[in-house]
Amino acid sequence: MSVSGINPDIEGDAPSVPLETTRTGRRWRLPDVPRLPLAGAGMLIYAGLRLLNVALTAIALRHGIYATRHRSLLQYLRSGDGGHYWTIAAHGYSYPAGQLAHAQAFAFFPGYPFLIDTLAWLPGITIVIAGLTVTALSGLAAAWGLTRLGLRLTGSPRISLLLVAAWAVAPSSAVLSMMYAEALFTALAVWALVALTERRWLTAAGFTIGAGLVRSTAVAVVAAVAVAVLITLYQAARERRPFGAWWRPAAALVLAPLGILGYLVAVAVVTHRLDGWFWIENQSFHMTFDWGISTLRVAKGIFLYTPAVSDVLVLLAVVAAGVLTLWSLTERIPVYLHVYTLVVVFLALSSSANWLGSKPRFLLPAVLLGLPVARLLAPVRTIVLVPLIVILAAASTWFSLYLHLTAGWAP
Repeated sequence: MSVSGINPDIEGDAPSVPLETTRTGRRWRLPDVPRLPLAGAGMLIYAGLRLLNVALTAIALRHGIYATRHRSLLQYLRSGDGGHYWTIAAHGYSYPAGQLAHAQAFAFFPGYPFLIDTLAWLPGITIVIAGLTVTALSGLAAAWGLTRLGLRLTGSPRISLLLVAAWAVAPSSAVLSMMYAEALFTALAVWALVALTERRWLTAAGFTIGAGLVRSTAVAVVAAVAVAVLITLYQAARERRPFGAWWRPAAALVLAPLGILGYLVAVAVVTHRLDGWFWIENQSFHMTFDWGISTLRVAKGIFLYTPAVSDVLVLLAVVAAGVLTLWSLTERIPVYLHVYTLVVVFLALSSSANWLGSKPRFLLPAVLLGLPVARLLAPVRTIVLVPLIVILAAASTWFSLYLHLTAGWAP
């Protein structure tokens, strides 16, 4: 496992070899076409998979059992947490004394609804359209960051693009097309990790602060920053480097937690409870931290008794994530990136099982779980990869539709 994890710059794909004719022996080639930058290719792949997800969802909502739910595409895309974000963007946070129902809003961090409200001020932009726009732009930014992070870690443009594709077709990735905060959080987290690998400490701290205003999973980004900084400070102390070599990482260590801590303190002030945010999570959504005991209990019940199809699907997704987590530890990447992945997975699996169907969504920010898969698929020919990824995208779309509209579980 590499501590620094900084690979030397590696040149892009080898230039194409001119084609040769077999009849005359004269050399010819196709007209020169500007090569799409790697970041552009990553965003194009991501956008294509999101459009495929939305198109398949629109078709499914008009047929079979899904048609009986009488949901339009727009209603589906703003369902689940989208309703809460819509309310916050439209009316802000409010907590009349003694009315717990209104306190639910404080369980949702302000970064995503703030951007929605800001965009909705533009003429002709509704809150729903603003929310879906923020989600779409955030997903593209995350795909851009993933290609850069993948190239930084592996030096392979192909693996980098496959990393984007793996994230875009993961179980519950349908929320990346919906009015959910996962795309925004992942974009901020990924760019914080990119900044860490490039030793841009204050930039990493800035993205981490932003992530801390979007989801509580920002604890994982803070942990990654802390480990990276402590390693750097230890090396600086051993080598007796001057002040200029360590003040930026030290500042990043102090600044990084301010986003999530600031919001938790704000909720504590409003609710007059030090554990205000955790209390709201428990009272409103029955979400607690139990070290994964309830999840293990549910898994045992699924294994020993006659489970519902939805339970089996979610358990398979969780088991797959566990296997990929162990597999990802074999990657020779900086230790702080392993820390980020482990904390995201731990937070997803150690919370209570009341929202079992949401656990695959909680795992989406663990983007580096796709790195071993991307390496495995890299040698496969493109003519095989394209239909495979399309099939996985369709399966992921059905996974979310089935859980949401058939089993009645929120994404």
